[in-house]
Amino acid sequence: MGSAWTWLLEWCAEALGATDGPAGCPEAGARRRRRSLFFLALSLLIVASFFLGELWGLKGLLPSVALFLLAVQATRAVLDARAAVWRAAALDLDDPAQRPPEGADPWFAPPTARVLRALAAVIDAARRERYAIALERLTHVERAALRPDEARLLDAARALLSLGLGDPARAAQQAILALPTGIDAIDARLGRVVLADAWRSPARLEAIERAWRRELRGGATSEALSRLLSLSRLRFLPDALEALDAAEARALSAEAWAIGEEELAAALEARARPGIYR
Repeated sequence: MGSAWTWLLEWCAEALGATDGPAGCPEAGARRRRRSLFFLALSLLIVASFFLGELWGLKGLLPSVALFLLAVQATRAVLDARAAVWRAAALDLDDPAQRPPEGADPWFAPPTARVLRALAAVIDAARRERYAIALERLTHVERAALRPDEARLLDAARALLSLGLGDPARAAQQAILALPTGIDAIDARLGRVVLADAWRSPARLEAIERAWRRELRGGATSEALSRLLSLSRLRFLPDALEALDAAEARALSAEAWAIGEEELAAALEARARPGIYR
């Protein structure tokens, strides 16, 4: 009952587009076929309900109405869970709407909705530094059920966990896969970890720069990464510091302090105060 029921719920949500991946993904053709099959089954059920209606009256319409309502409820469960993921990642921790809903999954929640609810809980716990809870909920997150932007958030949560558990090198590796997430606070924190880890290796730093610039040119938006790219440019072109205005120098000074580059941070602070800059 359980597996057949969850399969039916997932099928319903997928048929209405709630679990579709991006266009052109390898499973897109299979999804379209399953959606066509769903609507074919619904059409046959409606036809059958018409004939049953001749025998039983309005009661004959109940099967098709029930299937449609089930599809709507399953779709709503996925959309609500997806919204909870982004609220957990993007809103301030003191915002009441940021916390994912607690309690058991709704009986009509398809597997994708359950995965998304678990992801929201992982992100929330990682941001709140409740690492035991995050690790427990992480076992319920299946990457295959996530869209690409949600998979980035999963990698970001893993990086935050590694960072919180005292493994910045592993956090940097995981953050490379995650960035940019589209959440500026997360991008800033993880971007600093990546930059600090690669700062002494020009080849790695250059590769990271290329990857970030490619993402930003591709349409991703991240003020944090743009700012960190400006900082990394100073690693290769120290003389570019003289072209910075006071506001830029002040902002980059804070980033340099954050990644532990004290000498560069001091030079940027001096640039931010032209009266004492030499």
